[in-house]
Amino acid sequence: MLLYSVPALEPLDAARGIDQALLSGVERMALGTDFDVEFAHRRAGFKSVAASAGNHAATVNGMDCGFHWFNSRGQISYFREYHPLRSHTIRTSGAFPKGNLSTIATIATLAILAFSASAGAADARPAGTRTPAPKNLAPARPVAAPGFAPASETIFAPIIELASPGPDRAARAIQIFDRQLTFQRAISFHPELDDALTKLVEKMPPRQSTLIRASALYSQPDIPWQSLKNGAHQISVTGAPKSGEYLYKLSEKYVSPESPGHMAGQFTITPLPTPDTGTSSVKGLLGGELLMNTYPASAVVDLAANALRQIHGDLKAPWDTAPGEFNHHDRAAIERFHHEMPAFAAKLDHYLIFHNLLDEFDGAGGPTVLFNADVEVRMDALKAYPHLYEFYRKVAPVLVAESALQDAAGNYWMITRFDRGRMHLIFMDRNGLLAPFDKDYRAAGESVALQRVEHGSYRTEASVRVYRLGMVFGLDKVGFTTDYRRDGDSLVTMNTMNEVPDLIAPPGIHKVIDLIAGEFLRVLAQGNGGLTSTFASRRTDDGLDRYALGFTGEFEYSPTLEFLARVGDRIADQHNDAVRADERKFGEELFDAFASDYNNSRQRILALDAAQAKNK
Repeated sequence: MLLYSVPALEPLDAARGIDQALLSGVERMALGTDFDVEFAHRRAGFKSVAASAGNHAATVNGMDCGFHWFNSRGQISYFREYHPLRSHTIRTSGAFPKGNLSTIATIATLAILAFSASAGAADARPAGTRTPAPKNLAPARPVAAPGFAPASETIFAPIIELASPGPDRAARAIQIFDRQLTFQRAISFHPELDDALTKLVEKMPPRQSTLIRASALYSQPDIPWQSLKNGAHQISVTGAPKSGEYLYKLSEKYVSPESPGHMAGQFTITPLPTPDTGTSSVKGLLGGELLMNTYPASAVVDLAANALRQIHGDLKAPWDTAPGEFNHHDRAAIERFHHEMPAFAAKLDHYLIFHNLLDEFDGAGGPTVLFNADVEVRMDALKAYPHLYEFYRKVAPVLVAESALQDAAGNYWMITRFDRGRMHLIFMDRNGLLAPFDKDYRAAGESVALQRVEHGSYRTEASVRVYRLGMVFGLDKVGFTTDYRRDGDSLVTMNTMNEVPDLIAPPGIHKVIDLIAGEFLRVLAQGNGGLTSTFASRRTDDGLDRYALGFTGEFEYSPTLEFLARVGDRIADQHNDAVRADERKFGEELFDAFASDYNNSRQRILALDAAQAKNK
């Protein structure tokens, strides 16, 4: 429930915009995102390790959709003083009900790490034939450090963006990243609950159905609710590092964290009475805050902008003629990343097969890289984690999900796809900048310097399908309107559902499914202003970084939907704890490999300071 929703507001994850069917450890290596492997069977809800820039979290105390925020005295102020330099209007359509501009930051950095997986790629063939890339590319807008990074530069160079400009920047960035890695290990892989919270979790329904049953939970007497004004009931949780673990405790009331590494979370239900039934729906709020002494979310966006320069093969002819061709460009990238990150690359080799990696095209504006990964999990390798193996073996063949990030002109900025075990990640990098592309994967429009985007709005659409017994079930057109704003170190995103999702079911069953869940979805999309989430990151006066994550919506009570949720809980919970334990072990295995490569690169990272001083 709450434990799986808001406690781990991970500042390494500036986006929390990706959910695939595996690779939890890969994401944690990259930016700390949690890929919940229990997605298809029952874990489409809140994550075991919620991340800092989630698109669907909940409104938190002291912050709402008007971008309210805490000032230095703990009072509420308004976060409205923006001086935008450049704006972009982007909409997304696709698989997961998440997506803000900072999602691209997560993707870009993850892509760097994913380069190091090579086993099986040399024998790969194009996934399909598409129109070749164009020969005339528009030049990218100038930035402070344009172009692709030289092969001699360490792949870890982008972490300097975690420290503010100035003397010894690389050394300061290493200190910051060291603190983050220590925190990340504890919160991602070693969570602990105190006795009171353990007892509460045992009384609560599984997290994916908590909000379905929110109205019933409101009056459940054995839950230790705190009574607030307006008849609201609240549960509060605190979290803090403790001897290499992260300890969560049930608290008497919600209090914002005051020490680095500490968090506060809340689950609040407010009744929304109706004339005839008294209380048929509730307003649910799920949110939290995290105080850190590392870096703000804006620094992760800057890191991603820098990381895009690292994404390339050899940038030499002969160039690709169509997307999906595995050749010397792919092999050059693989060789480089095996050299830079040997431990992590070996782990990915063990668990993944890359059928394609990237495609490089030449043009008037210089070389263009289409990061075009087609990845498959080595099922036999997962047998070391038997519960995770069994779960993924059942999930992968039945799940299809697609996601695309688009602008107002219909150009794509990112495509993700999970198709019954094959994972695809596609974006374009032109001259070291993120670039749009069309449906044929040809460059289109101007490139964007992520660190210069200060405000923008876009739309998301999500869909997911599960194939069972020759039938298809799922959701389509889960749409959100998103506002993204950045002002220096401060970053805010707000997402609002703006349409009722479409249910996917066979014709003879669709009406029944709609009777069961249709009204719940309609209320969710339209009731009380619609489903809304907010994320904010702000640097405090004392140099700390305060993250806040919030999710709010109206939830209609449905006895039939609740009954079906209970049936599903009984089936899925049989291996839930075991699967989660395997997932943490798997993630920590990859984490250790990444940390080893990072530690071995310290001297090359520190050399960036000397190079900077020499260039002055």
